[in-house]
Formats: sequence, structure tokens, C-alpha cells
Amino acid sequence: MPQLRQYRSSWRSSYQGSTPHVAVLVELETDDGVVGLGEAPVAWAANADATVALIDAVRPLIVGADPLGNDVLRRRLYAETGIAHLGQGASWALSGIDCALWDILGRVTGQPLHRLWGGEWRARSPFYGDVPPGELDEMADHAREWVKRGFRTLYLKVGFGADLDIARVKAIREAVGEGPRIRVDANQAWSPAAARMIIGRLAEFELEYVEQPTPASNLDEMAALRRMVPVPILAHEASLTVEASLRTIAHQAADALQLDPRFDSGITGARTAALMAEAAGLPVVTHTWGELGVATAAMLQLHAAHRNFVLDNQTYYWNLEDDIIEGGLMAWHGCELEVPTGPGIGVDLDRDRVAHYAQLYEREVRDKPRAAEPEEFYDRRYLIRPRA
Repeated sequence: MPQLRQYRSSWRSSYQGSTPHVAVLVELETDDGVVGLGEAPVAWAANADATVALIDAVRPLIVGADPLGNDVLRRRLYAETGIAHLGQGASWALSGIDCALWDILGRVTGQPLHRLWGGEWRARSPFYGDVPPGELDEMADHAREWVKRGFRTLYLKVGFGADLDIARVKAIREAVGEGPRIRVDANQAWSPAAARMIIGRLAEFELEYVEQPTPASNLDEMAALRRMVPVPILAHEASLTVEASLRTIAHQAADALQLDPRFDSGITGARTAALMAEAAGLPVVTHTWGELGVATAAMLQLHAAHRNFVLDNQTYYWNLEDDIIEGGLMAWHGCELEVPTGPGIGVDLDRDRVAHYAQLYEREVRDKPRAAEPEEFYDRRYLIRPRA
């Protein structure tokens, strides 16, 4: 799917943001002709064939299984694939199957998933505006544009060096004033000592959260940092899986958790983690890998069904030129998208659009070399983690 603007990933030299968005659609059909929809991100080296191969490999486990036995089938899939140590690559692929199974259940019962999961806590769900790394005046302009469009939370990457990080946050705060929230994401870039120093300097800009400031592997240090700094801590790499979310909660290492159904156990895993966080009194948000309408609709069902999705979530849906669902792109209402009310995930495929963009992929994306970012931007020094 073509994107409206190209933007640089802060951690990956190509694909996300720099080329058309690619995803793999999954359809499961029951003996009664009910078709469930799913969407799997192309995460493994940006190779769609790898994602398709991982899905095709479990076809014998799915064909003939009970389509309403979602949890039993999901556990069987993970039991048969987990020993291969494919980790998140397999989870991302299998998440498309998990979504399609849930969609079948909704379509069979004639209910949107949020109703099957307990009801609607919200009819619309909010998202934040992403400010990509760049020159200070460019970033300030982007921030003002988001606020003008009705977005209330701004997000930017940090971890490029203390002075540059602080200058960027300062430029954005001065551009938008005191009202909008600012959330920064270090992606584990800082050592505990660097995190204490940099977050202390950033505190004057009234940050909403600092996302994953230190390595997720050391929850004791992350918990100690949380107690020392005046800015709330949002876990991400420390909450990628259900088990990791439990450990983060037990260590009291975060003030909020960021979840992603694709990293572990699909929507079921994300729901389990959200319920654990609710029991601990913590809000949750969802992470994005870039989604088309199928996965976006599933995320919206998740947001509606859990009361602790009270913060603005991550998405790149605003950057798509079109969508492959009936009606095209879902409409924005300021920073919010409406939760679909149709059965299952609530959306259907536009077959003509699917065919058009599949042909576009074959013609212009598949097997084409990807341009690398210039060395001065994607510098190997940024990849040294953690920073002192």
C-alpha cells in the first residue's frame, strides 16, 4: 500500500516508512462458508515470502480443526512451532491466523468482537501523532500540524545523544505550547545512569511518558529508575509477551504497558496482558507495525473491550493512501477512529482493491532492491545499545 509521505525509521535503514506498506492477508473458511479475516505484518527482514511460508507451514494443523476452538488451536500452533525458536517472526505470522479465528467467531454469532469480550468501553479510540527525526524546525512544523489536525499526543524517538534529544523535545514543546502531551521513546538506548541524567533534564518539558528508556533485560534497574525519575515510564520491549508483561508488573518496573498482539499469542495474549495490567492499576496502549484496515479494525475491537486503554495508541494508519477494506480508509475524527460495529472485526475486504494492490506489489515492490538510508543518518553508533 503506498504511503502519503516517506519518513525515516529511527532504528531500521529501510522498508518501514521508506517504501509502500506490505502486509499478508489471511482468510480462513469454515465448512459452512463463513470466512474470517486476519492480517500478518511483514516483519522478518521485510520479506513477505517468509511470512507466507510461516503461515503455509501450519496449514495441516488448521485444516479440519474446530474453527470455534480458538484457544485450543492457538496453543497447538505455538506448541508445534515454538521449539523451532523462530520467536517473534513466527508469532507475527501466526497472529494473522489468530485474528481470522476470532473474526469467524464474531461472524458466526453476528456480534462485533468487543461485545463478545464484555462490551464497549469506548466507541472511538485515540491515537498519537508521530514526529519523525529531522531538523529542529522540521520537527516543530510537524508537531504543529498534528495539533492542528486535532491530535493531542505527540511522539518522537530519542537516544541519538543527550543534547540532540533535549533540543528536539524543547523545539516541539515550544512549538505546541503547554497543552499537548509529549511521549518519547528511547528503545532501550540508555544505560541506567544515562537514563537518570537525560530524563532529569527532559522533565522540565512535562513529558507524558518515557518509553523503554533502559534495556528490558534488567527489570531491577528499570524499577529503580522508575522510582528515581519524575517522568512516568512506559514499558514496550519489557512487555512484548504475556510472560514479560507479568514480570514487568511484578517488578513494578513501569507505570503503563505497551502491548502488541503480533509479538506473542495474538489478540488472546494482548487481552490477557491488558487484564493483568488492569488488575495492577496500570493503563495500556497498543504498538504498531503499520497496519491495513483488517489489523486496525482488530486493534479497535481490543481498545473498545478493555477499560484501561485510556491513553493514545500508536498507528501509521494516517500515512496510508488507501485501504483494502470496503469503503476504503476509515475516517478520522480528530485523533480518533471509530470502533467498527459489524460482526467479528467489523470490516470486509474490497476484492477489487486487494487485487489492485497485489498487482502493484508484484510489479513495483517484490524483488526490488531497497534504497539504504545515507550513512550520516543511519549511523552505526546509534545501534550501540545501551549508551553510556
